[in-house]
Amino acid sequence: MWAAPNRSRTRATTFTTDLFGEPVIIVRDKGGTIRALSNVCPHRWMLLVGHDPEAPIPIKAESCGNRRSFQCPFHLWSFDLDGKMIGAPGMEEAKDFDKLRWSLPQFAVELWGGFIFVNLDPEAEPLAPQLATLQPLVEAYELDRLQMLEPLEYECNWNWKMSVEVGSESYHHLGLHQDLLEEFMPAALSDIESPAGPYSIYRNPTADGSPIPTAFTPPAGLSEQQLSCLTLVTIFPYTMFFSMPEYTAYLQLIPESFDRHRLRYIPLVHPNVEQFPEPEEFANIVRATLDAVHQQDMVAGAYCWAGAQSQVARPGRRSHLESQLWQMHNWLLDQIENP
Repeated sequence: MWAAPNRSRTRATTFTTDLFGEPVIIVRDKGGTIRALSNVCPHRWMLLVGHDPEAPIPIKAESCGNRRSFQCPFHLWSFDLDGKMIGAPGMEEAKDFDKLRWSLPQFAVELWGGFIFVNLDPEAEPLAPQLATLQPLVEAYELDRLQMLEPLEYECNWNWKMSVEVGSESYHHLGLHQDLLEEFMPAALSDIESPAGPYSIYRNPTADGSPIPTAFTPPAGLSEQQLSCLTLVTIFPYTMFFSMPEYTAYLQLIPESFDRHRLRYIPLVHPNVEQFPEPEEFANIVRATLDAVHQQDMVAGAYCWAGAQSQVARPGRRSHLESQLWQMHNWLLDQIENP
């Protein structure tokens, strides 16, 4: 399955991620190609990047930065940014040792909408054709031009699918967000697309259909509908983002176990934000708005997970405003039955 560990418009040339327990380095090599390399030295399995800055070892590399190569702190084997081995001290007497055979394994990578997607399956079907029907629905937001702001980070002590479910529908505006979102964007007005690929998409218009107020000029290609609604996309299993005229928010989920995951809420703004007198002030307003809403989601996640442990808990009936959950569950079942 394809997962998006980060955006392509990042200042760092390398950063680490963990995909389903697999340590991965995302790197922009010297030619500008983005690669997903194994973060494991092929010698004796030491992690190449992502060490504790306080670790009492002479050589260590932090998770994110700008690097010209990778060097294992254990025995100093080193690798270029394209994964090829460039050095292995002390191996001169190893019979038939060929550096070309000890390059770092690579994983499939695709760029879509400015997101870096990685798949651990070497035989995975390309992602772009699967999202061909989604592209025209979101291309006016100019996703590949958006710039990252400082993320918000949360520790979530419940199963990651609960976060995907709550993020994929607006039905919960009725109760959980009645003071922050429901009056402005009523859940009952949600417009949910029929499934046409490994994703769900819905639009939540403003209560009176009027355009969402903006502090600077939004992307020129947005339709009247897009100027007056929130568009939320979930690319299965857990790449989520929602777009409004002023900004997009990317919800990066990092599963750590069946009952724990991390969530990074990453605001993405259009370059037109420079029209705002104080862009950093605008960034702070966006972060504060997202945090206020998500703090309510955090409470729901904790209490729903507690309730899910009950011996009498069973799946409840779903509203037509939650058909996105049905779409995701069917996709998951297909992956389980036809791996």
